[in-house]
Amino acid sequence: MPKIKADAMRALTRDVFHAAGLPRDAAEQVAKLMVLSNVRGHDSHGVRQIPRYLQRIRDKDILTDVKIVVEKETPTTAILNAGNTFGHLGAARAMELAIAKARQMKIAAVVVHALNHIGRVGGYPEMAAAEGLIGLCFVSSHSGEKSQTAFGGIDNRMGTNPISAGFPFPGANPVLLDFASSVVAANKIRQALDRKKPAGPGWIIDRAGNPVDDPQMFIDGKALLLPVGGNQGHKGYGLAVMNEILSGILSGSGTNATVSGGKFDNVVFMIAIDPLAFVTRAYYDREVKAFIEYLRASKVRPGDPPVQVPGDYETHVQEIVEAQGIEIEQPVWDSIVKAAQSVGVAVPQPIPAR
Repeated sequence: MPKIKADAMRALTRDVFHAAGLPRDAAEQVAKLMVLSNVRGHDSHGVRQIPRYLQRIRDKDILTDVKIVVEKETPTTAILNAGNTFGHLGAARAMELAIAKARQMKIAAVVVHALNHIGRVGGYPEMAAAEGLIGLCFVSSHSGEKSQTAFGGIDNRMGTNPISAGFPFPGANPVLLDFASSVVAANKIRQALDRKKPAGPGWIIDRAGNPVDDPQMFIDGKALLLPVGGNQGHKGYGLAVMNEILSGILSGSGTNATVSGGKFDNVVFMIAIDPLAFVTRAYYDREVKAFIEYLRASKVRPGDPPVQVPGDYETHVQEIVEAQGIEIEQPVWDSIVKAAQSVGVAVPQPIPAR
């Protein structure tokens, strides 16, 4: 598989979307967040989306005229309308506003609607953690991305409705949770198809409720995602319901019960919390560090790897990718090259194989 340096991939991504009509600074921000997905080990939400997003721009599902509007605001809350622009831009703006408000008021919540796919959800709580704040992110999607069943059901009722939380960790990357309320994110199944692999066991069912593992069935709308948890899937289902209420209802944009048809729409609910509203920085840092070390010191069976904490995987992959480059499946790279050429952008040469 081709490997591309992260800096070269950021420049390519920026140039493609700028050539497609996005202002250069906005294209820079989108590229940064997209490539960060690959750098942090979540290729499914990274640059493989370039052709998909470019097509959405052509279809007018993503608007390049960036107008993010504050519809309602208090000192600790806000509702934003992202105007159907790139999801990354609307979600980043919402977290930036939540961070600014939390710096003044210690805690803030911002909801944003009318935006497209936001990519890796973990990137937004990471923004808060980098500023010494706790960040929380709850996402739901309307219409075109209804791919998850209700627990016990066999038809599509909700999106993958992911959740993420980032907690600042002294001198290191944050403690980071980032997961879909469905068994996996939908893009993980698209990635499995590109890699010519089956969907994992317990990921999807057909329209009659039978377990299947053909990712093409999901792409064709013949299979649906299950809530996370297997025979305990009521837990993932409950999280998905919570996300839909927090983001859909509190934004005023509705839920999948009342929104049908039309364009894909992400709705995102962000919270930023200043831990210093509760404890001192010295106490917070000391306790977080002690707790993480305590977990990593867990006994394991002989031959098993050490226990990790949320965020360790991303940090490990980042070290490898920054040193060796982003590895991209050949079909995905071919589609990126084709997309770039369609808007007159030259592509970088892959890193020579050793």
